[in-house]
Amino acid sequence: MRTINLGMIGSGDISNRFFEQAAKLEGVRFVATCARRLENAEKKAAAYGVPRWYDDYRLMMDKEELDAVIVTTPHSVHTEPVLAALERGLHVLNEKPMATSFEDCTRMVELAESKNAIFMSLPFDLNPHYLAASDFVNEQYIGKITGAEAQLSLPGPPRDNWYYDKSVAHGGAVLDCMVYPVSRIVGLLGPAVSVMAEVNTLIPNRIVGDGKQIKSDVDDNVTVIVQFAGGQQAVIRTLWGMSFVQNNTLIYGRKGTVALNDSGFPLVVHSPGQALPDSEQVTWRGVKECYVPQAKIASIPQEDIMTHFVRCLRDGEQPVQSGRQQLHVHEIMFGAYRSAESGKRYELTTSFTP
Repeated sequence: MRTINLGMIGSGDISNRFFEQAAKLEGVRFVATCARRLENAEKKAAAYGVPRWYDDYRLMMDKEELDAVIVTTPHSVHTEPVLAALERGLHVLNEKPMATSFEDCTRMVELAESKNAIFMSLPFDLNPHYLAASDFVNEQYIGKITGAEAQLSLPGPPRDNWYYDKSVAHGGAVLDCMVYPVSRIVGLLGPAVSVMAEVNTLIPNRIVGDGKQIKSDVDDNVTVIVQFAGGQQAVIRTLWGMSFVQNNTLIYGRKGTVALNDSGFPLVVHSPGQALPDSEQVTWRGVKECYVPQAKIASIPQEDIMTHFVRCLRDGEQPVQSGRQQLHVHEIMFGAYRSAESGKRYELTTSFTP
């Protein structure tokens, strides 16, 4: 088995999971790290036994024999290293959001396609519960699909850094959190056709994790209505102003409902018309005739982000959540900003094959 050589661009906490996941894989190694400050790249390299470090990602790409790079920089610093890697024919795993403008997202996807490069942009939804849920989002189990709801809401990022500074982050809750529920919804229901949204800053004065008072000028209160070709609507919420974390997804049908991460259940299916085979019957939200499809969940192998990415590299195949799919996710988010600014519906121009 040929060893896959990786380079890490970014030295923040978010990079740790990629080092840790890669360490579990056979024939995969990080050979270099890169950060804006050389001492940070060196510190991260020392922590994970990486032999070399840089403060110039172009130099790293040109000097090292890399197969791919992982980009974990702040949101507004994704575009240039991703494009630089793709220009060199390197494969890329890019943290969410893809970029801070729809135009830059489009450049990434089109360049990856022209270079025949593997381009995986987060979020990554393909856990066993999500994949099992996808088998029940159809008329056989829940009837005609009629709508959906999803959200990722939380008190707000606890760190006093660029998250609350619009000049650095280029966005707030939409780019940081809404990408997750939007990705889940379109992954389950397919491409949408339009977006309407309200986006504002509800809490401009915040107290972060260390008790420090800060000023925030990023969006922290977002409601989006995504419409599909059949007229169905999904309501998607992100609020940095709750006392707990809510991160659920519900798909409604005329005869049933599929719910992910709701009311204590990682996955539950309301199916009053038929019992699900090899499932545990439960009560969900006070509703009976609900089922947890344990056998289906158990039959699906667990893949983390790096396992999926490396499999794509070895097989020469694009990720299941393709660049075009994630471009559609990001157009929904940037369309939400444009809808909120104009007060009008934003018509989506992208699509993808589910």
